This record gives sequence, structure tokens and C-alpha cells, in this order.
Amino acid sequence: MRPTARACALLLSPLAFLAACGSPAPPAPARVVAPAEAPAIVTPPPAAVTICQRDAKPTTGANSATIASFETFSHKWVAKMKEVAAARATATARTTLRNTYEMELRATGSAQAPFVGVLTYCEIAMKCTSAQMCQPASSTVVKEMFRYQGGTWVY
Repeated sequence: MRPTARACALLLSPLAFLAACGSPAPPAPARVVAPAEAPAIVTPPPAAVTICQRDAKPTTGANSATIASFETFSHKWVAKMKEVAAARATATARTTLRNTYEMELRATGSAQAPFVGVLTYCEIAMKCTSAQMCQPASSTVVKEMFRYQGGTWVY
């Protein structure tokens, strides 16, 4: 007496299946194995090069007289910020400003304040082991905006 198809399928070995059932074992159901997924390689976007790492771009956005007045104002402003940073220095930390800074002028369309000036500079935080031994610890891009009103730049 021949075993039932179910009994034949339950036999463990294909040879035993052939001997008992008289025909080759049906193919085993395909086992679907998902391929090992490689971890997605995420590349960060390229970091923007800031005023802390490059030279300043030329001043743009207005006539030459307005550009000259903003350059003069910006030079005085950066000198003032350097004085403030020097006054806040301690024995272990201080802040310096990079000598390179950028100026951009934007028209506002307003008769009262026809331009806004954007001054971008780099503050460098320093860690010090002595008064003469300081190393840069970090840098920060600072953007300040000033309006041109009544012929002068206003903070």
C-alpha cells in the first residue's frame, strides 16, 4: 500500500520519498530570503566655506559713495568690537576677530532708509594656557545689519 501524498511530503529525506512514493519529491517551496541590505551611506552636504575660512568678497549692492561710507563705518565698527572682545578676555579664554570681513548693501525701496548694510565677520574663541599661549578653540560667523538713514549708518 502506498502512503498518501501528505505522508510522502512529511518524510525527511528525498531518497525515502522516492522509495515510499515512487516518484521524485516535489521541489521544496522556494524560501524567499531578502538580501542583506547594506547600510545606506549618507554623505553630508558639502559644508559651506564661511568668512572664517576664506577671504572676503568685494562689497556690492550700491553706488560707490554709499559703499565707501559703509566701508568706513564697518572698519570703525569692527575696531570697536575688537576693543570689546579684548576687554572681556580672561587668563584662560579670549575672543578675537578675524581681520577679514565682508560688507553687502541691499536697497530697501524706502526713502527714509534707502539701504541696509550687512556686515559679516568671524569671531574666534581662543583657549589660553598663559598670556602668550592661546590656541583657536572655535569660530563663529557673525552677521550684523545696519540701516542707512539720514546720511549715516545706524545700529
